[in-house]
Amino acid sequence: MKEGVPIPDFARQWTEHVEASTSLRMRDDEAERAFWREFIQRKVYAPEPSAIQVLEYLRPLLHTHGVESVLELGPGWGSYTITLAELCREVACVDISRDVLDFILRIGAEHGPHNITAFHAKWEEFVPERQYDLVFGYNCFYRQADLERCFQRMDQAAEKLCVVGMNTGLAPAWIHELDEAGGQVNWEWKDYIYFVGVLYQMGIDPNVMVLPFEKELSYPDIETLIRGECARCAPGTVDAETAANILCRHFVQTQDGGWRATVRYHSGVVWWTPTGRQWG
Repeated sequence: MKEGVPIPDFARQWTEHVEASTSLRMRDDEAERAFWREFIQRKVYAPEPSAIQVLEYLRPLLHTHGVESVLELGPGWGSYTITLAELCREVACVDISRDVLDFILRIGAEHGPHNITAFHAKWEEFVPERQYDLVFGYNCFYRQADLERCFQRMDQAAEKLCVVGMNTGLAPAWIHELDEAGGQVNWEWKDYIYFVGVLYQMGIDPNVMVLPFEKELSYPDIETLIRGECARCAPGTVDAETAANILCRHFVQTQDGGWRATVRYHSGVVWWTPTGRQWG
């Protein structure tokens, strides 16, 4: 008797992608902390519209499961944290960056919720003292080389619900054209389908919802447009004239001289009820 469908080893593929990254942040904890230290210094709290919509989608699910306590991995600048704190009795955040946690605690105090606590630790090493109703992570798994073990730890820490997610989507047309022009584009490989595959291989059939979103890109002038949209190209691979010819076919110039375009992407929301297993 055989059960399940043979599929690629998503956990191994994810690990290989992480380990192959040339970004120092992926393997150096201090480089990751330094990135967030600089980022937070110039960050003003403004949750992404997609984050608010994801949580609106999840609101009935949280209510059905009676979620009152949340453990959030890698809260970033709090796009999900503050709303979770408004929906639930308590939210605890785990992050490798002390600067991120200080920012989260500050904006929590400024925007009303006073039910946020912080744990300064790497998720791979963090041992929660208790279970939480919900263990939540969104757009925060890029350094988790062992994604299977990450999900096992989430499963063990959750009493009622686990939710993971990622914004994803195909590259817009101009990115393909820049690549074809020799740009050697570095487009992010990560996708929510890895979450589904890894969980399936763990013996968990997760629930999945893919939500569509739109985002407007806006640049004040052509020079800024070229710099912004060529940031994914290898240095020196596409000249400014070639880039301008490509980008001006897809961006619309506004009356104030700026350039705008709408991009479409998706957010993959994946959730499951904890298994109660001891994963070892």
